[in-house]
Amino acid sequence: MLREAVLMVSAAFLFGIEVDFLISPYKGTFRVSQAYRNLRANGTYHQGYDLVGIGDKSIYCPVYGTVIRAGWECATLPKKGFGQRVVVRIGSTAYYMYFGHLSKINVAVGQKLKPGDLIGVEGSTGHSTGSHLHWEIRINDISTGYVSVHQYAGIPNVAGSTAYTSNWVAELFGPSNLKKSTSGFPQRLYNSVLQGALGIDKDGIFGANTEKTVKEFQSAHGLTADGIAGAKTKVALAKLF
Repeated sequence: MLREAVLMVSAAFLFGIEVDFLISPYKGTFRVSQAYRNLRANGTYHQGYDLVGIGDKSIYCPVYGTVIRAGWECATLPKKGFGQRVVVRIGSTAYYMYFGHLSKINVAVGQKLKPGDLIGVEGSTGHSTGSHLHWEIRINDISTGYVSVHQYAGIPNVAGSTAYTSNWVAELFGPSNLKKSTSGFPQRLYNSVLQGALGIDKDGIFGANTEKTVKEFQSAHGLTADGIAGAKTKVALAKLF
């Protein structure tokens, strides 16, 4: 039994575990080096995930958005804070996605991004003790506006050596059906990706116009035109990325 358990852990580390739902800024395997809301030694909570790419260190955008900051958090103090970081406004919502400690940045302020666009490369710039990505989400782009990246992403909230893999397909639309009136957090972020794929305003609010556009897409692709973005509709939409 012990030998089987060791083999299972080894396989997970080498090949990555795919959970039922998981969004990640890595396209390959990665591990969690510090969990979301981990209580640190200084008495503060860690308000994002620290993730480490296994093999490929490239960081990709999982949403439609606009780059509002890209570069050093403090150029004169390179060991401060996030170091080289990118901040992306998600669609036209009030939510912002942060990517910190990058060794390389591949985007510029004002650039429009879609799911799968390369943001940069994991690193150890800023206040960091080793190569990793700090990944968090805030509302209103303020220092007290933290929201749960764990709730959005579904990554197991446990630090360790277990490797995980996001399949980067329809799960970017979230784990459940998207339909009219599902516009809270994190559904608003999934709705924004849906709207981006449909080419309409990415405000994250699933209203009458989004329902109408989903029905039109479904009709054009031989799907049941019910205005609900379920599994089959998500798979068809993911091909537009």
